[in-house]
Amino acid sequence: MNFKQFETLYWIARLGSFRAASRHLKMAQPTVSARIRELERELGVELFDRSSRSARLTARGRELIPYAEQIVSLASEIHRHLGNRDSVTGRVRLGVTSIPARTWLPKLIRNLARAHPGIELEFMVESSEHMRDLLLAGELDVAFLAGPVRTTRMTTDVIGQVNMAFLASPALGIPLTPVSPQDLESWPIISGPRGSHLHDLAVEWFQRSGAQLRYNHACSSLSTRIQLAVEGMGIAIATPSAAARELAEGKLRIVTTATPLAALEYVVAFPMVTLSPAVQIVAGMAKDLVAEKQDIHFYYAEDRETS
Repeated sequence: MNFKQFETLYWIARLGSFRAASRHLKMAQPTVSARIRELERELGVELFDRSSRSARLTARGRELIPYAEQIVSLASEIHRHLGNRDSVTGRVRLGVTSIPARTWLPKLIRNLARAHPGIELEFMVESSEHMRDLLLAGELDVAFLAGPVRTTRMTTDVIGQVNMAFLASPALGIPLTPVSPQDLESWPIISGPRGSHLHDLAVEWFQRSGAQLRYNHACSSLSTRIQLAVEGMGIAIATPSAAARELAEGKLRIVTTATPLAALEYVVAFPMVTLSPAVQIVAGMAKDLVAEKQDIHFYYAEDRETS
């Protein structure tokens, strides 16, 4: 028995198929199959049910997975503590939303190339909801997204919260005095698509007071939501820091509400598996970049300044 056999078993179990494991390990699928057959011969047991098209573990295979996880974890620990920086290699699939992509992601790529040239970073810019699904499917290694993420199959670290508000054009004539959810029921709200954290946040704000979100314009783009609000198309939900220019110029104002909107939480999320040294390095460097700013709101302001 050797490390490569257990590493292969680990990734098949995590990603759910021999094909996905071969893509991740960057080797031919017959090589992956050969490693598993060798391990089965040495143990004298079948680890996968060959009557199924999917990579379905047998009872003995399921018993072996915790050992495979420990072996991969121990190898990662040795690599991290005893290896030099140039020896850390691997491909890391990172997911970010549009704000990180336009603010700290380029700096992360430059810093990583200088500090750890052996790490290959592959990034995806997508919605939080889509990235959550990709994490669960084993197609991303780490992602920075809007939370909270409610699943036992993933672990998350909170990296900050973003205060949200209703932003509207003064031309709409919304009262300057505090308004209730019932007062805003008749107005179109510009939030996210159904199922997004932003849409859920809006729905919950209305429901807490026994009201309903009756008219929702779905828009996943922050800058477009703000522009639609400037044009009087509805009341946008956004962080005021992202609309500082429009607020200063009087094109928008913050709608004062009797009860505040909940803050939007941002997290770094990982699948519930042992992280490779490369993933730990990328996640750590990204978290350090986020922490360089006193508050996560600064990234929203920086993004609008450069857009």
